[in-house]
Amino acid sequence: MTETLNTIPPEAWPLIELLFNITMATVGIWLAITVFVWWRRSASNLTPVNAAGRNKSAQPDFLKVDDQARAQAEARGEAFDKQLVRQEREAAKAEARGGRERRSASQKIAGLLSFLMSLFTLATMIVGAIWQVSRMGQLMQEYSTFERIVAVVQNHPISFSVAALVIGFHVFRFFTDRQWKEG
Repeated sequence: MTETLNTIPPEAWPLIELLFNITMATVGIWLAITVFVWWRRSASNLTPVNAAGRNKSAQPDFLKVDDQARAQAEARGEAFDKQLVRQEREAAKAEARGGRERRSASQKIAGLLSFLMSLFTLATMIVGAIWQVSRMGQLMQEYSTFERIVAVVQNHPISFSVAALVIGFHVFRFFTDRQWKEG
């Protein structure tokens, strides 16, 4: 095995790694889809097509009335109605008290922490944007226009690919949705 690996030229290893990563990503996606379909079938109580069998005496369940299940469903409905009436009364009492319920100290602290984290996130975004603008300004002075484009594509290939796909899709959609009229 070691002898075989040593005979591979070093120039081929980047390609081998790329193909290996693509294969692993494909296997991972296939596995995720397979598990998702299996979970969905289990949740929906579906059987695979190849597991179906012929049963001439099969009858649908809706032809028989399950009186016990019906009585249980009616009891659950009555309990729900009682709970709904109780919630409506509590809402009316809360509105009569002034419309606002008192918040506990933990709710107030959680709200304050949420607000502070939002401010921190906003400040981080602003500082990051300013830093990126200043860095882009330095790039503008160092490179020509073509070199700038190549630098952006090399530094951010995934972002560039996604942006190119989105732009291409919208251009395609513009031309396919447009109704050309001859004058």
